[in-house]
Amino acid sequence: MAYLPDSNVILRFVQTTDPLYQTISQVIDQLQQKGERIVLVPQILVEFWVVATRPTNVNGLGMTTDEAKKELENLQELFTVLPENERIFDEWKRIVAKYQVSGKVAHDARIVAAMTVHKIENMLTLNPNDFKRFTEIKVVRPQDI
Repeated sequence: MAYLPDSNVILRFVQTTDPLYQTISQVIDQLQQKGERIVLVPQILVEFWVVATRPTNVNGLGMTTDEAKKELENLQELFTVLPENERIFDEWKRIVAKYQVSGKVAHDARIVAAMTVHKIENMLTLNPNDFKRFTEIKVVRPQDI
């Protein structure tokens, strides 16, 4: 089985001062020790970059681009990054039509589309309500592992 961590999980995984860092780190270790795959899609890495390089006074991590690049490379070494392909866009169109998605949720729908195309069933997220409408995936909070 494979798990795709949402960007909110990845952000806390790299920010050792975050109160949830220890929990997230332990959960990822537990899953990997059980033989579960932790995978990422490029959109998660893009979302990570956006928040990592945003100033702290607007809910970012305040990293320089060099610091963010290093963290990005570390994430790519630690986890399998699944490729983009044209089927993801087609699946995204199907999902946004099916669920009548509008606004910012379209970004979440694209993650679900990538998961569906790559047959990844489990979304590891701190915000399960963001994904609960999408029946194509199972939403799991780190605290529930």
